[in-house]
Amino acid sequence: MYKEKHPLKSICLLRLSSLGDITHMIPIINTIKNKNHKINITWIINKTEYELVKYIKNIRFIVIDKQSIYKSIKQLYELRSITFDVLLHMQVSLRSNIFSMIIRSNRKIGYNKHLSKNLHSLLNYEEIDCRKDVHVLDTFFCFLKKISINDEILDWSLDIIESDFYRRLSDSKYVVINPFTSSRRFNYREWDLKNYKDISKFLFNKYKIRTIVVGGASKYEINRSKIFNGISYIDNFVAKTNLQELYTILKNCDTYIGPDSGTLHIASMLNKPVIGLYATSNPRRTGPYKNMNYTINRYPEALRRFENKDENDVKWGFRVRDKNAMSLIKIEDVKNMIEKIMN
Repeated sequence: MYKEKHPLKSICLLRLSSLGDITHMIPIINTIKNKNHKINITWIINKTEYELVKYIKNIRFIVIDKQSIYKSIKQLYELRSITFDVLLHMQVSLRSNIFSMIIRSNRKIGYNKHLSKNLHSLLNYEEIDCRKDVHVLDTFFCFLKKISINDEILDWSLDIIESDFYRRLSDSKYVVINPFTSSRRFNYREWDLKNYKDISKFLFNKYKIRTIVVGGASKYEINRSKIFNGISYIDNFVAKTNLQELYTILKNCDTYIGPDSGTLHIASMLNKPVIGLYATSNPRRTGPYKNMNYTINRYPEALRRFENKDENDVKWGFRVRDKNAMSLIKIEDVKNMIEKIMN
């Protein structure tokens, strides 16, 4: 194992996205700072995800616009006057591979071959020593062990300016749902929107709790969310919040319900009861890290029904690509979890 001869003075973190994974980076940042508060941290991150963490103190952010690869490369070339003590290459993608080749560093640490693809392992001097069957956050901590930081401080404390506009929500009881996930083809993580309507009605009739629906600004989400319009106990905030406003809404909610998404991980970060809806992906890898007690896990059943396999037959991180998989989660499953939380 490599041992540091001198305390690290500079570290570059290459983790661009996604929003859920960026929330997992917060304990990593806080653990590094706790170990060495004098270290200079540079974080290369996508423009959208930057909005969540931009108020973290004592970090130099290199904000990447993924819509312009030329502009991004030009930005990184401006860093070539710096040679970092270590680069933690924590993203597996062709884009991050290109970026890692531009960055100068005495050490470059990336994923091992079990956790990498897209030629990632060929571009790093060193690999993390990490089991493949662990949560995403646990793999991030494996990077720290490679630089002699063995602590695992599960601290999601985040410098953020909360929104005044939604502060009034703290006076009322409400549940937040985000029915939408990545727009990538064959994603299939979304539960039937009519089910969320039924759950919202159940929450209001039994507990007098309103529902707030959140989501992004894509045409897909805006159009699909219209199903919630005109219902007195549902507030449709899809495309109406930035990340600071979303943070405020989640901080003041009673419970969060939804599939694997960045919003789910922010709610988990804030110690909210999270009813995670999982059928196409394994919650042991990407579930709400701080609280798995209310996760509905139909992933093993989906593997058997749609892939004719069990968990031992597939690679860690394997996704079930069937549009019917999420239908394995029943309305009664969610109602039972709500009652478990409320009681």
